[in-house]
Amino acid sequence: MIKKMIVVLLFSIATSNAQFIKPHLKFVEDTYDFGKVKQNDIVQHTFEFYNAGGDTLKILDISASCGCSVGSLKKKEYAAGEKGYLDVRFDTRGKFGNQVQRIYLRTNEPDNPTKVITIKAQVYIDTTGSPKIFFDKLFHNFGKVQEGKIYETSFAFTNTGQGVLEIVDIHSSCGCAAAIPKKRKLKPGETSEVRVEFNSTNYNGLVTRYVTIRSNDPSNPEVILTIQAEVYRK
Repeated sequence: MIKKMIVVLLFSIATSNAQFIKPHLKFVEDTYDFGKVKQNDIVQHTFEFYNAGGDTLKILDISASCGCSVGSLKKKEYAAGEKGYLDVRFDTRGKFGNQVQRIYLRTNEPDNPTKVITIKAQVYIDTTGSPKIFFDKLFHNFGKVQEGKIYETSFAFTNTGQGVLEIVDIHSSCGCAAAIPKKRKLKPGETSEVRVEFNSTNYNGLVTRYVTIRSNDPSNPEVILTIQAEVYRK
């Protein structure tokens, strides 16, 4: 009985020691939130880690999701208790709103070979010094119109921002509406208009059409104008 207990005890110790000598990657923090970050900025954070196991830790591979880049490690092998540092950069170009990016580390840890660390950010657009488009109206109703005729209205707009406003593109929902801007580039405070023509040919009843205005206004890059008419035939 005593011999059996000794054998069990020795086996337990051996098992415990076997578990102890395994490498184990441990991060001081596995998530970092940059908070609010201006679009087009590049931010960086350094993650500290250490080998919490008893055997040599080997970093075999590092990969990152879109928008992240990872700096090179000074070394890829870490003795028991040894510390390391991983630099992570996040490029906010083309990003907007809440962002969550992950970095994956593959190691020689037998039980959990892949570790994941996360960075977060709330990317915003800085509109200081940018153009801003403002229309005096977004809807026009021609009322009752006769089929086969062309009707016209104008939508006035102003650059209320601080940068030069540029009309990039104008697109109508069908060939029955044509939109022509008086000017495509406006200085701050300058006003212009978009002339919209409605061709009622081959229409009958209530007709609603849309004109999409695209500009370089970062906070409102797309404005939709609506025209409506009740077409009747003689």
